[in-house]
Amino acid sequence: MLTGKAGESPLLYLAPGAFTFILLDAPILRESVQVEDRARFARVDPSDQGITLALGEPLGPTERLTLRFTYREGFPSSAVFLLTGRAGEADTVVNVSRPPQTMEACRVELSVTRERCETQRQELEALRARSLTVSPAAVALAELVDKEGMKAENSKESCLNARGELRPAQCRALGASTWTVLVLEVSNGGESPWAPVWAEVAPVSGGGPRRARAVISRQATILPGEKVSVAVEVEMPVRESQEWLREPHALRLCDAAGSRCLSLSRVKL
Repeated sequence: MLTGKAGESPLLYLAPGAFTFILLDAPILRESVQVEDRARFARVDPSDQGITLALGEPLGPTERLTLRFTYREGFPSSAVFLLTGRAGEADTVVNVSRPPQTMEACRVELSVTRERCETQRQELEALRARSLTVSPAAVALAELVDKEGMKAENSKESCLNARGELRPAQCRALGASTWTVLVLEVSNGGESPWAPVWAEVAPVSGGGPRRARAVISRQATILPGEKVSVAVEVEMPVRESQEWLREPHALRLCDAAGSRCLSLSRVKL
């Protein structure tokens, strides 16, 4: 039984010509298995819930080599065994278990998990920010703009008619022959975070709604009181330049469940 307390590392006896099978009650990280003085072992084979050891040469009774590994989860999070030798003695099968977790151990593990999630969230935000960086050369190679170029304009009147806790403080649009991008600076006036995931548009003149091609936010989640820029990319039928940003559409920008949406009744695409 592992306790996780310092100075309580179990002692295992190994002998040349005999295998030692360490059977664990929970999965470990295979790459975390480390054996001191590895060259003296004929085999060190970790699996998901076990480690197989075989000596290449004997260990003296006063020697102590360390075996370390880390569990995928739970407490203790890692374990250390001391490996030694004794004439005529070898541990061939060793069953290893950890005690049930106490409330304090659960609290510590939860704290560590939260820190790991926060680190991953920050890494995701950084990755999203990098993905937003597009050079003029990349735009040209992607052929997103033809010889007609593109058009940009602010759409203040489209923002003013928004109602509800999610409102755009600013609106602007970019239009080209086959696409329109709306950039909304969204203010979250609600009491809970909001994560825009999808959008749909429908012509005011009539016709069913269709999904936007992409929704990209500068932050994955917009916290209460924050303002964050969100871009909505809509595929458009081929059109002449005088038609760009002229046809009014209704827009819905929603979270994954579609339960919280920003709605605009007349945005020009």
